[in-house]
Amino acid sequence: MTNCTLFKSIASAKILLLLTCLPSQVHGQTIEGREQKVEIKNAENELIAEQARERIMKLEAELIMLKRSLGMDRQNRKIVLPKQGVYVQADIGLQQREFAGENGVTNLMFDPGLYGGVGVGYRYDRNFRFGFEYSQMNNAVSKIRPGIPIPVVDPILGPVGTNGAQFPANGTVKLDSYTLNAYYDLNGFGFEKRFRPYLGAGVGLMTSTISNLQPAFFPSIGVNRALNGENTQPTFNFQAGLAYLLKQNTEFYLGGQYSYTSTFLFENTDFGTLMPNGARNWTLKTGMRYTF
Repeated sequence: MTNCTLFKSIASAKILLLLTCLPSQVHGQTIEGREQKVEIKNAENELIAEQARERIMKLEAELIMLKRSLGMDRQNRKIVLPKQGVYVQADIGLQQREFAGENGVTNLMFDPGLYGGVGVGYRYDRNFRFGFEYSQMNNAVSKIRPGIPIPVVDPILGPVGTNGAQFPANGTVKLDSYTLNAYYDLNGFGFEKRFRPYLGAGVGLMTSTISNLQPAFFPSIGVNRALNGENTQPTFNFQAGLAYLLKQNTEFYLGGQYSYTSTFLFENTDFGTLMPNGARNWTLKTGMRYTF
């Protein structure tokens, strides 16, 4: 049913309701048979009026649904709704990893690092979507803090590592995540409802790859050992942000993400078997989503 036809149907039903509600006037002398006919007529009119009211309510509900499908609100103002279907996305950002390590033995501190991600998903309707996403985070190890006093004399820095103090380190840690995420996009606000907050959560796997990790003073004292290893463990994340609908099939977004992995296990390294607590990363990212 077109928008114009639906308006005409509502108007016709309302006219019928007005006609059936007009008071009946009986002229001349009232007799018992005439009264019975009037009562029957009034009952028929009430039935028709009730049917007309129900028809009007149904047509008005259909009109509201039609407006929504055409991208209009109740006040006939245009709103932009995201297109349903398969989408792809890509994002970049900055992330900070919290300290990690074996409690009471060794803890690592990290420099801020970069974040990059891609994904493919499906938008079910204006609010719900889900996607499979891959992301990578890379951090340089800046400091090592031993859990027990390790009196070490660096030829340049002098005494380091005593009383659990931090000392410089070399090496990097890369985190590769493969997650299935579900999102809920809230109803929009602002001009044509183009601004849409979102919430998300996901589960999957994270692979931690450690490369050439060692205290910075090792080369100066002739120690060539370094930690290299790789391990994969379950991970989950929480996300929130704000998207902007440039077009029905094109969105830009800015958001935050917290990802968490409990522990990793690195076996047969130069330092034996290590089981550090996992990865906890805070990420600020921006990206683009395109729906086919």
